[in-house]
Amino acid sequence: MPKVTILNYELYSALGHTKETIAAIKSGKTGSTFKEVQSLTSYVKTPYFAFAQAIPQVPESIEALLLDMVSKLIVSLSTEERASTVLIIGTSIVDWHLVDAINDTLYEDEKKPYSSQKRSIDSYAQNLAKYFGLNDFTMTINTACTSSANAVLEASNLISSGLYAHAIVLGLELFSPIMSSGFYAMDLIAKEKIRPFDRQRDGLVLGEALGGMVLSKRASPWMLEGGFSNCDSETITSVSQSGEECLFVMNEALKASLLQPNEITAVKAHATGSYSNDIAEMNALSNLFSDSLTFTALKPYIGHTIGASGVTEMVLLMQAIDDGFIPKTLNCEEAIFEAYQPLSSHQPCQGGTFMCNYFGFGGNNTSLIIRKEIR
Repeated sequence: MPKVTILNYELYSALGHTKETIAAIKSGKTGSTFKEVQSLTSYVKTPYFAFAQAIPQVPESIEALLLDMVSKLIVSLSTEERASTVLIIGTSIVDWHLVDAINDTLYEDEKKPYSSQKRSIDSYAQNLAKYFGLNDFTMTINTACTSSANAVLEASNLISSGLYAHAIVLGLELFSPIMSSGFYAMDLIAKEKIRPFDRQRDGLVLGEALGGMVLSKRASPWMLEGGFSNCDSETITSVSQSGEECLFVMNEALKASLLQPNEITAVKAHATGSYSNDIAEMNALSNLFSDSLTFTALKPYIGHTIGASGVTEMVLLMQAIDDGFIPKTLNCEEAIFEAYQPLSSHQPCQGGTFMCNYFGFGGNNTSLIIRKEIR
């Protein structure tokens, strides 16, 4: 049976569009700025990776952003192929009209009547499918940090089963005052920058991004070898520091791909820069791979893009490899495991087999394995 392939991909991050993002990474730039978020008593400035041009969380702006992305991706598909193409969006965006209504009824001194202007998040996918003449079947997946990674996995399942021939998968994240305030309240936001796997790490930095890819069975240098997703939580906000949940998912992803650990060229780590998650992932990596493992973290360049991170970080990795390198990990000066050091300089690479990890809130853990043929 032909492998599921990746025909096309695009990225829009705090560093710009795909080529702009890679050019910035080559020169060591990041897209970090600051945003004000609400604490219990005041507003505070926290680091944040924002789009150069602000995108309001209103339906018109979100639809315009998604429409532009799909317009770039769909050139890979003929008009005839679109009818057998599904659209799946991975995001942590919630119904903000409903959130506003809840705030109005619960938290103001003079409460306002409940007024829902609810608009289903999946309506974006439905409208885009209709506009571009895609199949009527659409999905929107919200599983926190694994949202768009799980969207990729679900798209692959639909194509492998023969139900549909192609899939467009999007990962979207926009600035959310509520989410940012929640992470700040849990003391998970770094004071200045993300320090993946570093002994001095003090938290994550959130970011905006939109990534997209086209999956198919048509010939392409890039293939999705397999993957695995599981929900198994130690707590609501993290996995156990032993890393056993992460290790299980990585092992199952290898089994699904018919691969052994020594066949992995490099790992794109989840690497949030938070205390527990970095310990858990490093324990898992050290139990699965030898200390010669090549691995890197991409969040210091574009931030932790939550629901979008599955697609955006995979696209970033693929574009970098298409440009001939694996990006180094910024801000790791003293690794928590001396024998396991993330890349400290860009490493030349033309292709190979790569594991992409996403370990998120609520015990939602996903590993995907992609491969680029060296021609």
